[in-house]
Amino acid sequence: MTLLNTLAKLLLITLLIFISMGNIMNALINPEAYLIYLKLAGLNASIYLLLNGLIPILLIYLVARAEIRIWSISSSTFFIFHLVNSICISVTIFRRPSFSVISLIGLVLSLAPLLRDLVRR
Repeated sequence: MTLLNTLAKLLLITLLIFISMGNIMNALINPEAYLIYLKLAGLNASIYLLLNGLIPILLIYLVARAEIRIWSISSSTFFIFHLVNSICISVTIFRRPSFSVISLIGLVLSLAPLLRDLVRR
């Protein structure tokens, strides 16, 4: 395993831990969230936020145990969804597109080892 892969894995795991903790705490403290163009509240928001807290835990397991292709594609899908979601939310609320920097960093960390391996071929 190269230094880039190790660094990307450690940073990605750290980011996923913070995302998971934040979503679970948000579900417990104030269950309110946006999903694409819908504002969720109450039980629907709690379910959405808890799922957003549990999926990163599964991704942490994949990053730690699975091969690069599997965890890279899985975590990239997670972060792409949240990038699109953040753009839709910003258009809904602020009437102009904006994106989540955290999701963008997660996407870059997810794709870096995969792209490096593709370039080496």
